[in-house]
Amino acid sequence: MTSRPQLDITGTTLAITAAAVQALHHFQGEAPNQVGSINRHKGRFASPDAVKKEVTHYGVIRVAALNVSNVRREAGSVVGLVSLVAFVMTTDHFGHHRDERAEVISSQLALFIASQDWTPAFGRTAYKPADRVTAQNLCTEALDDIGVAIWSVSWQQECRLNVPVDLSSLDDFLTVQLDTPDEGSPTLSATINVQHPNDKDTQ
Repeated sequence: MTSRPQLDITGTTLAITAAAVQALHHFQGEAPNQVGSINRHKGRFASPDAVKKEVTHYGVIRVAALNVSNVRREAGSVVGLVSLVAFVMTTDHFGHHRDERAEVISSQLALFIASQDWTPAFGRTAYKPADRVTAQNLCTEALDDIGVAIWSVSWQQECRLNVPVDLSSLDDFLTVQLDTPDEGSPTLSATINVQHPNDKDTQ
């Protein structure tokens, strides 16, 4: 079996998103404002089915980087303006309706990101405080039909792109790709789904 080369994510939005997820971890919170997990997501959600695949237990927060602009060298660092979004997705739980829970959690999330505490929580990745923090209701009838409410909290932030990445802070990999060399014999290629620690708690 061939070994996969290490993917160096320094200087990428993957590293920025990993830092944002780490800074938001305390938002798993206490009931009724509790979510099951906070992880990176690849981007926006295109359909209710895509949302349903993500929502487990009593709700989740998924963080995505949308774009980077104005990349430059400044004060010894490589700096860029990163647009980020955190999707707050909730279900009916703890005796409260999903709509109320999503709205409360996203409001608290927006206040935290806009506060002075956010920049220290973001660590060296943050070059300047968050700007243009916005919370938006994304609930639709199609999402209501699957029992999910969703809000987004978006913001822009000047970030250092060349901060070394702590691999232990990254999300768990949920899939593993296995490829065997042919060398004259039949090849084997498979994608293996790895069980997430929280999967056993899904409803």
